Amino acid sequence: MNTTWDKLWESFRLWLGGFVGNIVLAIGIFLIGWLLARLASKVTKKAISRGRLDPLVVSFIGSLVKALVILIAFISAIAQLGINITSLIAALGAAGLTASFALQGSLSNLVSGIQIIFTKPFRTGDYLSFGEYEGTVKRIEILYTVLSTLDNKEVIVPNSQITGGVVVNFSRNGTRRLDLSYGISYTADVEKAKAVLQEVVSKEPLVLKEPAPLIVVGEWKESSITLAAKVWCHHKDYWNLYFTMQEAVKLAFDREGITIPFPQLDVHLDK
Repeated sequence: MNTTWDKLWESFRLWLGGFVGNIVLAIGIFLIGWLLARLASKVTKKAISRGRLDPLVVSFIGSLVKALVILIAFISAIAQLGINITSLIAALGAAGLTASFALQGSLSNLVSGIQIIFTKPFRTGDYLSFGEYEGTVKRIEILYTVLSTLDNKEVIVPNSQITGGVVVNFSRNGTRRLDLSYGISYTADVEKAKAVLQEVVSKEPLVLKEPAPLIVVGEWKESSITLAAKVWCHHKDYWNLYFTMQEAVKLAFDREGITIPFPQLDVHLDK
């Protein structure tokens, strides 16, 4: 009796040792594959970037190579555990409907990424806006695009959201129009205020001469007249010009005695 239990225990110990060994080896194969995937991605990006391809294409191909190497490592790890790959694929095929629903979003993002690469609606470094998000394009991966905001936040956007919605590209044409408005008092000299605003615009080096700046009376409000200044600049200078103009106009109006009104309410009490 003891001999039988000893044989069973020895068989179990040998099986357990082999199983644990296979698990450790499978984990090792996957980890090595993960490291090789990162290395392959870097080497691929470096190699194809010599061909002067768009950095957006380079980052997408690099991420695609990384995903393929990881997939191969995963299949190799599964095989090491003694699982029949053919049987596994057949099992996945039997559950294909469920898997298709689970992977629908990922497949949509992958197809959208390929669509972005071929249609090229934007490039690396372009400033985009869509929905509530906006920022500069850093790179595109197989499933998502990475944007960097003005305050240095990283926004991860699924590719399907970009191809399936309205995207505003502020950098595509190279220039942007900056629309500014300034309120002056009804007692102020409108022509003088326009002349002062014109002088500020003409002295600002970031303002383009063509198209010519436009300075007009925009609208009449309850306590002020709005002067509108529409000027053009290179897209990279947009925010620098905005903040520069805000300060320069305030100083110029103060210097020339042009009153900038503030909201007020007159209350009359009957005696």
